[in-house]
Amino acid sequence: MLLQKRAGGVLPRLQDGPGTLVTVERGASEGQWLTWLERISAEGPSADPEALEIWGYTDRPSYGPGETVGLHVSTTAPVWGFEVWRDGHAFEKVHEQDGLAGAHHRVGDDVVASGCGWPRGASFEVPAGWTSGGYIVVLRGEREGREVTQDAFFVLRAAVPGEGSKLAMVAATYTWQEYNDWGGGCGYFSDEYIDHTADPLEVREKSFKPRLSFHRPWSRGLIRTPVGAPRIAQPPPPVGAAVGVPAADWAISHGYSVWTVASGWARYDALTFRWLEANGYGPELLSQWDLDRDPGVLDEYQAVVTTGHDEYWTAAGRSVLDRFIERGGGYARLGGNIVWQVRMEDGMSTQVCHKYAAHADPERHSDDIDRRTGAFEAHYIDRPPVTTFGANGFRGVYSRMAGLSPRGAGGFIVYRPGHWAFDGADVYYGDVLGGDLPLVGYETDGVAYTFHWGLPYPTGEDGAPEHLEILALTPVTLEEEDHGQAGNLISIADGDLAFAAEALFAEDTPENRDRIRRGSAVITAMSKGAGEVSCAGTTEWCHALAVGDTQVEIITRNVLDRFLG
Repeated sequence: MLLQKRAGGVLPRLQDGPGTLVTVERGASEGQWLTWLERISAEGPSADPEALEIWGYTDRPSYGPGETVGLHVSTTAPVWGFEVWRDGHAFEKVHEQDGLAGAHHRVGDDVVASGCGWPRGASFEVPAGWTSGGYIVVLRGEREGREVTQDAFFVLRAAVPGEGSKLAMVAATYTWQEYNDWGGGCGYFSDEYIDHTADPLEVREKSFKPRLSFHRPWSRGLIRTPVGAPRIAQPPPPVGAAVGVPAADWAISHGYSVWTVASGWARYDALTFRWLEANGYGPELLSQWDLDRDPGVLDEYQAVVTTGHDEYWTAAGRSVLDRFIERGGGYARLGGNIVWQVRMEDGMSTQVCHKYAAHADPERHSDDIDRRTGAFEAHYIDRPPVTTFGANGFRGVYSRMAGLSPRGAGGFIVYRPGHWAFDGADVYYGDVLGGDLPLVGYETDGVAYTFHWGLPYPTGEDGAPEHLEILALTPVTLEEEDHGQAGNLISIADGDLAFAAEALFAEDTPENRDRIRRGSAVITAMSKGAGEVSCAGTTEWCHALAVGDTQVEIITRNVLDRFLG
């Protein structure tokens, strides 16, 4: 999700109180409709000093065997403890400590950007026998027989990369951080007061946090959510029904951060990781931070997977992936919405992306384009993601969400059923792959295309190489329609379209909007140097694997088995 923008013809603006938004304006006859958009507030510690709570974070996103995990914890409980669980095909407890003395620590004024700065409250050394994967640290605080919990998380790398498996999966930890609103905001929201008389463009530019510290807890829902929690992509609504985002309503009503419906380990990356383990691929897990930490971290692998909502990359991490593919590696992108270039600062503990206010980036005019932040496709960076990832974010984006193609096909329309990726999947020309899930939604990647004799081909105007093959393609949109139903929640409207038109073409004009208003979700295949890229450009591919969609599983196996030889 790019950003909440103008709704019902006006931009929702912050009220006098922090963390709330003015009711969406509609016609007087329709009245005003209360939704989560008006109630939204950031995750963080309670204002009540007597409230029983516990929060904590690890001092790094990832570790290797033999390294020490530091836990930085603040709690109002007099006694606390923690459990460490490996979250793979099986959910296994591997470590626990109890009886730790609780300590409550204050939160600074700009904790989102600066981090909590809490002292280390506990630590443990990772044993040599632990398997690479995602590890959830369940923090437990107890007082007078009552208990509260909160989740921290870390990635465990393999001791020797590639020794146990030639398949690496890279968790989208930079995207998670952009959706982590703990402490007062994220890359999509700021709870600071904004002058509601300001120009809508100014409000948009100030309504997100450009600097995000890893030294703060994860919002509730990014690491764990209950089984059966709704997803953003939904079945088609009945004719005449109001549109909205039921998953966001669910999150708020159940005590989870609203932004966690769109990103995180729980709803996205973990689903693919578990499937890979269950199907014998034995993936070794990395974080995006690891690619910046060690440019040679992919050298011993044959195949790399990214998945889910994989929206943000550093230039350095992308270069590591490029070199891996060009040397002969296979890259399976089982995710959607590749848009933003970020950079890491403060010893790789702070993530920076000026996004909608890229002109405010101190590095905007740096001779080193790697230092600039904003959209990869924007004219001031001009590095189309398609050359690495097989598709472009701005040539998507939305489907099966609110007023964004809510009754779209819901699946990929197959155009090249004879491609090796579809072997054994029993797909025909014109089939809608995964239409019942839906598989296409909520965000997707696409390419600029044209048709010849019933087949889609890249035009190349968006940087796509001529040899890129479009295997399946489905219409999606970058503009949200409002059909005027009472109770509609219109959260995107034309705001993303306006921003993308300016970013890509340097001016927001009707003509430039028409160039990108109608996007596509694509499955593509291309060669790159000595390697190959297979792109399934939707955030819901991981969900299809999790629920056991037969055709999606077959296609995924075809890609991985080819890349792993």
